[in-house]
Amino acid sequence: MGGHHPAVSEIEAARTKMLADIGAWAGNVSTSVFIVFVNKMLMKTFGYHFATTLTALHFLVCAVAIWFAQRAGKIKQTSMPFNDLMLFTIVADISILTLNLSLMLNTVSFYQIAKLLIIPFVCFIESSFLGRTFTREVLSSIVLVVAGVAVVTVQDLQLDISFGGMVIAAVSVVSSGLQQIFVRTMQQKHKLSAHELLSNTAPAQAWTLLLVGPFIDKLASSDWVFNYTFTQGAAITMAASCALAVLVNVSQFMCLGRFSAVSFQVLGHSKTILVLLGGWAFLGDTITSKKFAGMALAVSGMVWYGTASAKAAKPAIKVKAHTPSAEEAEKQSLLAQAALGDKLDSNNSGLRVFVGAGVEPAGVTKTLV
Repeated sequence: MGGHHPAVSEIEAARTKMLADIGAWAGNVSTSVFIVFVNKMLMKTFGYHFATTLTALHFLVCAVAIWFAQRAGKIKQTSMPFNDLMLFTIVADISILTLNLSLMLNTVSFYQIAKLLIIPFVCFIESSFLGRTFTREVLSSIVLVVAGVAVVTVQDLQLDISFGGMVIAAVSVVSSGLQQIFVRTMQQKHKLSAHELLSNTAPAQAWTLLLVGPFIDKLASSDWVFNYTFTQGAAITMAASCALAVLVNVSQFMCLGRFSAVSFQVLGHSKTILVLLGGWAFLGDTITSKKFAGMALAVSGMVWYGTASAKAAKPAIKVKAHTPSAEEAEKQSLLAQAALGDKLDSNNSGLRVFVGAGVEPAGVTKTLV
């Protein structure tokens, strides 16, 4: 009986990575869809309209869950440079706060259009600073996805906006795009797994958002979060939301570590489609023929993007002859991607770091009805 044949080992390693990729993506899509409905129930049924404070609680619970996992020896305790951690936290918090403020200051249509601009912004950053190239077929598929999602989410063209609203929307596009790029580059730069990166960033985001959240929510809802009275139903729903947020954040960091920010944005719109279909199937929401057409357009664009990206993919580097564990496979994937093309310039260390919170801004639920 000889040792493992290299070709067999490579196939096993590729299969392991593929299953881990599918698991991370399926976990992120399912938990992201579920949390939208749970948050909709919390805000509509129980009248909890404090989205920023809710996001802070999500990160707090996430930090506590990771702390217990570390104490149990399930996750390795790691650290990252303070400057990178603070940059990560600031960009992430600005993204969350400006998305909430953008929806408050602008029309829903302009808010949705601004969100769609995140994809071209990420394409620009990845091609200009991270050495990524996009084929004409990949770019065409991205345009198709954006067009389909626009048909679904932009209900009218009321674009009457103030200068302040436009500035806030622009900042939300930049910060949201950067935060998704930063998650991947920070994992590569410091050789951290998704769980290890999240163990550093979740506590920092929790305390910073807890400090500013009540004031932002006061502006948005004209009431203080401290005046809210919890019922048993509201408390149970809040606990479910926080538990789901842990899974959303972990799976989101895993996805952004494995896939590019562009791929995450493009395929992430599948969540929007699923939320709309779920509202139609289970909550009695109406979907017009125009929205169905937009969904079909977006889904066809996602399928096209997947095949076009596979064609344009660079050859995989050879792996070790043993089948790695899930965490080893994740780290090997990050290092391989960094070596292949996502070249990180140490002189540009400021461009490294995050991901969105485990909840969309409160007002987003308005657009999903």
